[in-house]
Amino acid sequence: MAKHQKKKKPGSGRQKKRQGKSSLRLPTIACGVFLLGGAVLAGVVAVVCMMPSHVDPVAFSYSDDPIPEYTGALSINDRLTKARKVFENEFLGPEAFAQSDDGYIYTGLGDQRIMRFDSHFFSFETVAQTGDPKSLSKDVSRPLGLAFHPKDQRKLYVADSYKGILTVDVKTGRIETLVDANNPGQGVAPMKLVDDLKVLSNGSIFFTDLSYEYPVHEIEECFTEGRPQGRLIHYNPTDGSLHTVMDGLYGANGVCLSPDEAFVLVTELGIARIKRYYLKGPLAGTTDTFADNLPGLPDNITPSSTGGYWVSFAMLRKGGLLDYLASMPWLRKVLLKLKLMPFVWARAQTQGLVVELNQSGQIVQSLFDSTGESTTAISSVLDLGEKGLLLGSFFNPYIVYCENCNE
Repeated sequence: MAKHQKKKKPGSGRQKKRQGKSSLRLPTIACGVFLLGGAVLAGVVAVVCMMPSHVDPVAFSYSDDPIPEYTGALSINDRLTKARKVFENEFLGPEAFAQSDDGYIYTGLGDQRIMRFDSHFFSFETVAQTGDPKSLSKDVSRPLGLAFHPKDQRKLYVADSYKGILTVDVKTGRIETLVDANNPGQGVAPMKLVDDLKVLSNGSIFFTDLSYEYPVHEIEECFTEGRPQGRLIHYNPTDGSLHTVMDGLYGANGVCLSPDEAFVLVTELGIARIKRYYLKGPLAGTTDTFADNLPGLPDNITPSSTGGYWVSFAMLRKGGLLDYLASMPWLRKVLLKLKLMPFVWARAQTQGLVVELNQSGQIVQSLFDSTGESTTAISSVLDLGEKGLLLGSFFNPYIVYCENCNE
């Protein structure tokens, strides 16, 4: 008997062939789009790389050791998370603080004002204006570090990033230029980013120039380049002379004196390190490393009420992004040209952190805002003893007060 054969429906074979071809065509199209997108991206990067730039990045390393783990004294916590914001949205960028003997606290702001407030945060007032408020340019003045003369509480010394070292009469608001950043003379090269200062009991001053190449409005270019352009400079009040005591620093930033003025500490924002310059004893005039391989990029360093030092961090190294980019100068340059550096920095500013160091440079306690809700990108700490801590920031529109943070 002949086998019964099932009749095929007209066109069914062609339909299956078309379905097979369609299923093959989709991944082919997706692959083509992917390759086209990659080619376009590569072309954009190539064009960007060929664009002229005065920035010449180099490779560097924060440390030969691994990034510190959040363990022991550096264990993550929420001690800053519940801190209180004061004067929120009243001003921008309270970078650093100085407290006078009468209890008033002074800070410099992004709008070129020197402002003071009482320790109860009831009110604030403008003491002086370091720049012309009518000027359309903001690149003429930016008050950063502040310090009082130990023997003259009427005179406030100001590290103005553009102008140099200023003195402000806190009674009258009168401003005088002590060191002209653009024309310091005496064989000292002009300064582009005067950052912090400390005044010794004899009236001499140590201050930092973060970069002799880039001003503060080009801070992205400065850290993209990754070169040691910072200095620690000494001012002699007797004859007004200047002397560079340390150079070749990676982002010379905060300055702090030991309690007995035996040495001065300088933070290197660009390489996660703190250097020490000896003022007294058999090591006078020499330098060494006080602390290195820090968990973040240190901004200012200030005295703690226990005899140690508070270090605030502008960015954190956790996750390895900053360390990776340190070894990739070409990538940093591309990110700068594409104006993506702010996004990179934002990834390193998701948490707030300050640590306390002892006299040996070891971390003895840490204060985190693990959520970043209260503060990130911390620039400075003012230790008020039993009253708590004040935290400043170059970027934030408020001051952070942590009443129960100090152990």
